[in-house]
Amino acid sequence: MKSSSDIRPAVIQPLGNGAYHYNYNIVERQETDPETGEIKTVYDYDTVKVWDKPTNEKLVKAVIREKLDETQEFAIINEYNAGVLGVITDTTKKQEAKQAYKDYLTFVAATKAMVKADLGIVEKTAE
Repeated sequence: MKSSSDIRPAVIQPLGNGAYHYNYNIVERQETDPETGEIKTVYDYDTVKVWDKPTNEKLVKAVIREKLDETQEFAIINEYNAGVLGVITDTTKKQEAKQAYKDYLTFVAATKAMVKADLGIVEKTAE
């Protein structure tokens, strides 16, 4: 979910009911207040909710599920495998399946790296 705030959000935000928000892709920007004309700082970010202690595995899964559900994920993998195994014979469809799978793997790797880095930030600030 896309969010915006005039206060920098914590990476891990406890909600008080056993749930947590993981705030990621935090981008600071400046905007002019239309009423006062003053320039203010705004933070745009993405948010997912997890239950219980937010672990690396839970956060990676939540971010992936925010973008793709299981059916979409399996479809990408199955289309790629069908192309590799010769079930799909159309060259264009094979290339599209290969590119979709490569994009998926790149997204997963980037998500894992992002969560790991964000959790490193959280651990350092908790010390």
